[in-house]
Amino acid sequence: MKNLIGGISLLNYRVLITCADVTILPRLASLLQEPECKIAEENGEYYWSSSFFEPLPNGSEVAKKADQSLPALNGLVGLLIANASKIVRGDKICFTNASGGTGAYLEGTVRVQIPINVNISKEEREQRKQQWVALVRVWTKQGANPSDVLNNALAHFGEETSWNSLYNVYETIQVDYNYSKGVTNKRNFKLLPEQWTVIDGKNREKDFTESANNAYISGNVFARHSLAESHRAEKIEGSPYVEVTRSNGKKEYILAMSLGEAKEFITRLLSQWIVSKQAC
Repeated sequence: MKNLIGGISLLNYRVLITCADVTILPRLASLLQEPECKIAEENGEYYWSSSFFEPLPNGSEVAKKADQSLPALNGLVGLLIANASKIVRGDKICFTNASGGTGAYLEGTVRVQIPINVNISKEEREQRKQQWVALVRVWTKQGANPSDVLNNALAHFGEETSWNSLYNVYETIQVDYNYSKGVTNKRNFKLLPEQWTVIDGKNREKDFTESANNAYISGNVFARHSLAESHRAEKIEGSPYVEVTRSNGKKEYILAMSLGEAKEFITRLLSQWIVSKQAC
């Protein structure tokens, strides 16, 4: 395929990608057929083409751009497939030139990924498919800059699940939302929209932040803050709630989250936030 922008011929670059879970790339190939972001099978291998690559002058620059963009793409895949193995770039980039001839840029290194099990029902996959493709479309249109907030949030989501990685996603969204409302002082930050954070009639934003930060709730090893930095929290007997005592003596009641529940909360939050950016 040959495109022109400002009289400059654009090559159709296709980046070899691999994944330890052999079911993921065929599945993505059936979903991602958008011109902005496409995964296709060629002779038993899978290649990723993107509008990100088209203006670039050579395979080296395409490889660099793919490495910058893959963390965000993996974050998007994580929204569709829980605990998905990471997609990694292979050592080959194919291209079609202006006259229709083909060639390849080769590297000497190949990356290896340890497999992770994928467990998601067929029914749930179908329900989420179209929504996820729409999220990819938003990313490809708005995420060209690897340092922008959309790429940052998706890259953090694609990291190994921890309180730190999930909170980094939350914090990226929190800052972006408040800045969009003209609020730049963190002391004055507003809560996120309730349609993003209310689950079963309860706003879980404070439950998430306290669970992520408080070592009395999530453990000294796993929480973002140490016991010395955390407000004392005690389980209320016969209740799922935890009583948190602030330094001023004020008490708050938190429905503590497990790490798994926090992952579900951030998955929902991230999806809602990306959809909101489609209207921007």
